[in-house]
Formats: sequence, structure tokens, C-alpha cells
Amino acid sequence: MPFFMEDSNKVLYQILTERLELLRQLDQEGDSARRRHVARETQTLHAPMAHKLGLYQIKTELEDIALKFLDYDSYKYIAHALNAKRTEREEYVARFIAPLEQKLKDAGFVFTIKGRPKSIHSIYHKMQVQHCDVDRIYDLFAIRIILDSPPEREKSDCWMVYSMITDIFRPDPKRLRDWLSVPKENGYESLHTTVMGPDNRWVEVQIRTKRMDEVAEKGVAAHWAYKGVKGNILDSEKQYVYVFTPTGDLRRLPAGATVLDFAYSIHSDVGSHCMGGRIRNQQVTIRQQLQNGDQVEILTSPNQHPNADWLNFVASSKAKNKIRQQLKEIEYRNAAAGRELLERRFKNWKIEYNEGDVARLSEKLGYKAVSDLYQSLALGKEDILRLRDIYMALDDQQPIHTDRPEYIPKNELKGLAIEVDMNVKNVDFNISKCCNPQPGEPIFAFVSVTKGIRIHRIDCPNAVNIREHYPYRMIPARWAKKG
Repeated sequence: MPFFMEDSNKVLYQILTERLELLRQLDQEGDSARRRHVARETQTLHAPMAHKLGLYQIKTELEDIALKFLDYDSYKYIAHALNAKRTEREEYVARFIAPLEQKLKDAGFVFTIKGRPKSIHSIYHKMQVQHCDVDRIYDLFAIRIILDSPPEREKSDCWMVYSMITDIFRPDPKRLRDWLSVPKENGYESLHTTVMGPDNRWVEVQIRTKRMDEVAEKGVAAHWAYKGVKGNILDSEKQYVYVFTPTGDLRRLPAGATVLDFAYSIHSDVGSHCMGGRIRNQQVTIRQQLQNGDQVEILTSPNQHPNADWLNFVASSKAKNKIRQQLKEIEYRNAAAGRELLERRFKNWKIEYNEGDVARLSEKLGYKAVSDLYQSLALGKEDILRLRDIYMALDDQQPIHTDRPEYIPKNELKGLAIEVDMNVKNVDFNISKCCNPQPGEPIFAFVSVTKGIRIHRIDCPNAVNIREHYPYRMIPARWAKKG
């Protein structure tokens, strides 16, 4: 095992090497159901795992041995075809690289060139996809050019070599693969192209540097080792845990991540309905912390929904952000439902629904916002009959606007009266405590459903709402002396 692999990756590396050793041991046995079972599991889980980590040598051997166990005839047929054409292939590679080697030397590059056959499994896959025999697969081998370039010139040197190759051989633009500009997740960097070589045969050419080649051979371990030279990447990798989906897809999560974090990494809907999971065929809770190499299956229920407690044990920022967003959406829906319920019941009781009074009600009950009152009502935490009684008794409480003069009771108006609708005097009225109008201030009258005519200041905090929703109940009024 490479010395530079950190603990979080040693586990994965050990899983793969143990699987490879098992396959090698089983290769000594005869055909058996156990071999086929192990081979199928290797194809669906371990080979994709090695691919995700960039451990291509291990991946290739895993796939080839698994194919040998599952389809021995095809394996032997391809192996025989490759072996029979080895001399021919070596001669062709020599002819292909001869003009290229000279051009690279003339340009001053330090390099090595390798010619290697494709893996048996890779050729088998191409035969299945292209529905053809091995003789019809045009890129049975690849040429790899490895440059000895300093870090600051790696990319530019690779592209310069690409230009030289395409000067000699005609490229197929559709088969250009640029993993220099955007490396693979596992750190793989290389430039791939397919060109028309001698005898009108297509040849795949891979262009990379020595550093890139080591990463390609040793996977993420080499990638992190190189990065570690420049900083603390190795230490930072301790902050992650690597787990797998049932189909073998690799997921990287923060250390301490739980089953719920894993669910949200798949999809926000999966996370919001997650009720637990299975790890190694054992059912676990959403709080279960994940370990390197765990293969996790998520269990969901349509009746499961996010709650604020989830924020206390998830570790990933994605899960936290999604949970907060979903909680806000739930709060909004509950508040809307609570308001609709209150308005509907007030209408049935023929009680005037006034937003200002509801705000006073909310404040009196100790809520920070009216929306909190609505949510409590929607969730059944507030008794709507109790709210009704407190709402109806609001005018018997002290006014909210304490900067106003003390309320003047009607029987203490000392000869003052209200003229309503221009010429009608001595109408029975109530002074509204929301604004506590004083003699001489501009006022208007409002016909309420249950409390008769109420007198408000023109600039009352509730005046805007009244004008908007109940203009037909507003009547001009002014102070007048009793006659």
C-alpha cells in the first residue's frame, strides 16, 4: 500500500486489494457458484469503486478476472486474439511512433512512449456495444506519451505535443478528451485523442506528464500526495468519509456525516422523506454516523418530513441548507393555513377580521410574529375559541400606543359629542383604543360588526387596512359641542 495514503483512503484501498486477492485465489478453483457470485459483486461494486478512486491497474485486473469467471469462452477468445497479434501489434507501434519520436526530440522534449493493448474486459465491452468481432475493433491498443515537464509547463507541453501529433496524423475531433482543463473527480489528468495511423488504422494516443501518469496509475492516493507537497491537502482529507450507494457510486461526505447526510447527497426529496437506512444488511436510524467503505441503502416514507432537530446532527452544508429551506417552506404553508382558518372562523362568527387587532393579539400572547400565531393555530397548538375570546376582549385592555394621552371614557367627555355623516348628532359610539383619538383631532367613524360605531383618528395605524378592505363602512365624522 502506498505510504502516503491517509486513513480514510487506506480503508477503501484495503477493500479493493482484499477483493483482488480473493479473485486471484478463486482463479485457482474450478467453476463454482461462489466464483460467479463474487465476480458479479466485483463488477457492480468493487470495479466501479476502483474506477472512482482512479486505481486503474486494480480496476483492470478486477474486471478481467470477473469476466473470466462469468464468460470464460469470450475471455479466452479475446486473450488468444490479442496474443496471436502481439508481434504484429509491436511492429505497428514501432512504425507509428518513429516519426513522432523524432519530432519530439527535435522540439527538445524529454519523454517516454509506451504502447499497450486495451484490457480484455474493455475489448469485450466494445464488442457488445458495437456488435462486432474482435477483429473489427479499431483501437485494440493505445499509445501513451509521458512527458518530463515542470509543473508550470505541464498543460502547455501536453497541448504542444497534441499539435505535433495532429501535424503528422489526421485526428478524429469527436474523440478528443480533455481532462487537462477539467480533471476527473479522482484527480485523473490526461489528454486523449484518436488519430488515423499507418494502414488507415485508428490509434488512441494519451498525452500526460510523469506526475499525471503516477496519479493515473495509483489513483487519488498519488493525487493527494502531490497536493500535500503544496499544502495541507492530506490533513484535510481526514475531514471526509467515503461511502457507496447500492450500485457502487462513490460519495464523499464530511467526517461525522450521518445516514441523513447521505440521503440528502442523493436528492433533497430523498432526504426530506428519509426515515433510516441499511448498512451491511442492518437497519439503522437517520442519526447513524457513516464509516469509510459503508454501502448505504436509504429507507423513505411519504409520512416523514423535516424537523428542526435534524439540524443538530447533520454534518454536510448541503443537508443543512436543504433542511433550513424545507423548514421555511413548511412554516410558510402552516402560516397560510392558520390564517385561512382564522379568517374563515371569524367570518362564520360574524366577527370583523382586522390585521392590526390580530397583530395585537399575537403580541399579547407572546409571539414574536403574527406568522408564529398562525402556525400554532394550524398545528393545533392554539385553541381557536380561546383566541376568539381574547380577540373580542382586546378593547378592554390597555392601548398599545402608550405615547398617546390617557383614554377619555365616553361619560367623561365633558360636553363633547361626535357629528357623524355631517348632520346627525349624538350617535352612540365607542372611542377606539388602537389610536385613542382626542378632542380636536381629525377623525372618522367605522361601522364594526359587533361593537357598533367606532371612532378612529384619520392617521390611525389601522386606517390603511380599513380603507383598503372596508371603505364602505367608513363614515365622515368630527368633534362637536353638545347642544
